[in-house]
Amino acid sequence: MSIISIGDLVLDYYYKDGKLLGVNGGMSSHNIIANLSKKGFNTKVIGVCGNDIQGLTAKESLKNLGVDVSNVDINETINTRCFHVSYYNDENNKLSFTSKKRCPVCNEKKWYDDSKIDTKKILNVIAKDDVLVFDNLNDKNQEIIDKTPNKKMLDLGQYFELDSLSEDEIVKKIKDKFTIINLNERVEKYLLKRFDLKESKLLFSLFSPNLIIITRGKKGADFILNNNLITERIEKVEEELDPTGAGDAFFSVFIGEYLKNNFVIDKPFIDKTFIKATKLTAKVVKSMGARGHLKKLYKIKSVDDNCTCKSYLLVTRKQIKRSSININNINTRVINALNSAAIEKLKNVNFKKKDNCLFIGTGGSYAAANFASKVINQKLGCNTYSMLPRDVLYRNNTSINKVVMFSYSGTTNDLLESTKEFADSEKYIVTKGDLDKVVKKTNIPKNNIVSYRTANNKAAEKGFLAFEGAVAPASLFLKLYMQDDPNFNCDKFVSDSMEYWNEFFEEIFKNKQMRKMLHVGTNINIFTGDYTTTAAIDLESKIIESGIFNCLVHEKKNFSHGRFINYENLNNSNNIYLKQKDVSKYEDVLLNYLKDGNNIMIESRYNGILCEFDLLIASQFLIYHIGKVLDIDVSKPNYSESSMKLYFYKDKLN
Repeated sequence: MSIISIGDLVLDYYYKDGKLLGVNGGMSSHNIIANLSKKGFNTKVIGVCGNDIQGLTAKESLKNLGVDVSNVDINETINTRCFHVSYYNDENNKLSFTSKKRCPVCNEKKWYDDSKIDTKKILNVIAKDDVLVFDNLNDKNQEIIDKTPNKKMLDLGQYFELDSLSEDEIVKKIKDKFTIINLNERVEKYLLKRFDLKESKLLFSLFSPNLIIITRGKKGADFILNNNLITERIEKVEEELDPTGAGDAFFSVFIGEYLKNNFVIDKPFIDKTFIKATKLTAKVVKSMGARGHLKKLYKIKSVDDNCTCKSYLLVTRKQIKRSSININNINTRVINALNSAAIEKLKNVNFKKKDNCLFIGTGGSYAAANFASKVINQKLGCNTYSMLPRDVLYRNNTSINKVVMFSYSGTTNDLLESTKEFADSEKYIVTKGDLDKVVKKTNIPKNNIVSYRTANNKAAEKGFLAFEGAVAPASLFLKLYMQDDPNFNCDKFVSDSMEYWNEFFEEIFKNKQMRKMLHVGTNINIFTGDYTTTAAIDLESKIIESGIFNCLVHEKKNFSHGRFINYENLNNSNNIYLKQKDVSKYEDVLLNYLKDGNNIMIESRYNGILCEFDLLIASQFLIYHIGKVLDIDVSKPNYSESSMKLYFYKDKLN
């Protein structure tokens, strides 16, 4: 199922006090789709644009947000529609704006009235379960509306198309055609007057949708459900920088939540969704442009002193991504860690065969904890458990001899909170934190702080995704595991692995089929088991924290116990398969089953613990190259202000 917007593409120009601020894609239904794509829904725009810079920009603006634009046709005979929004301070010094089809600089218009979409082609492209979004009722849209049984959404922000129609013709165009109809107060007032209605709720019987929404700006919105009026009001009005696009974003939330709620609309649904919708609009009005909260305006400059409404050049400023900095430094940082004093401290930790040890971490550090627990179990045979901090609080720990915590800073509150009942002498921290600061903050003895910080390796990795924070501590345990093999060079193994996987993913993503599965919001399966779990933990964490995909992790054999039903029924066939060098008999059967999917096969050249570490390296370069293909800085994802309350929570965990 896809959510589809249909119509001609539009490019919006934005000006402040006569000065051009930039451009971005426009049109209400396309803006709605852009918002839904950012929320992870499968989205498409089916339409047309001209073969000009405006069309290219409008199309790219959607593609960059993860919208499928493969069905946007280029029409050589037209100029792409352009719309101009001008901001100015009114007599009360309040920011106001005007919207026109004519350029405020040269007064020329790039607009055409009759839509250029190919209805016959579009009708052949639409699948039965697709949800269609419209923002006008022109003749071509109406043909698609009348000939499709799909669920349809109407965002009716203008009424000029209705002026030339009789009341019966208006009803015929709308009645029983739409699931949800979204109106603003201007259209509401027009319809009430046109049909001589005394109450807005009478519109429900007139058009027979499942729900009518009437947006009322800063006041809130009214909802008409089953001929009943439901009023929702905004308690706290946010200060506005630019209100354009707020209504589109508001409606997008109701469409998305309606689909997630299994097509059920009732009073509780409206109450909950209104809160979510107003939270988004509060964010929208703080950015310039209808899509400014999704992506900043594209900067442009004129060509040969011509007005930018005729043609322009995109101003591109190469931004160095944090993920690029981190991945470029990872080899040096890990080698420094391997040659730090940390390895000798780690050797002096008296792990015993009969010990029961907890290995604890969060995010990338949890992957390192998992690897370390496997190393100590494999090397000594003692019982080891890798856990998230909060899990430690909900188990009986009386038989635990040692607790090894993994924290990049060394002072992660969740780790300290979850282990406060243990004696300090039982606790160890593997960290890059400053030794003295970690001791002061944690009260753990200095000899129990395994810090891989060195005089020439103090710089901290920045960003949400831990590259060094996952690999460096794991590398210490790899060196510990292989210390009795005189022929094993840990530095060389790490460097060779990084070089191999960087080249591997550089090459694999030259394949167009592989690139095709990588679009924002897609679903990806990760297949793991045997000596691949550390990489799976790390990869799942990075995919989720980057905010680009949804993913399901399947233990390879557990997949056979019914998890294939999700795989088949939801047509979720984008797979990352992690495997060691040798393949079991069961894996042969599983791989044959998966062969028709979109598969990224990540096969180590090693077995056992070496495979486990090797694939952890692979995880870093896979997520980096995914970001590179999508032109996304995976280490710097978008997130809301409210989420920071969770991120900085430093109180009790139970």
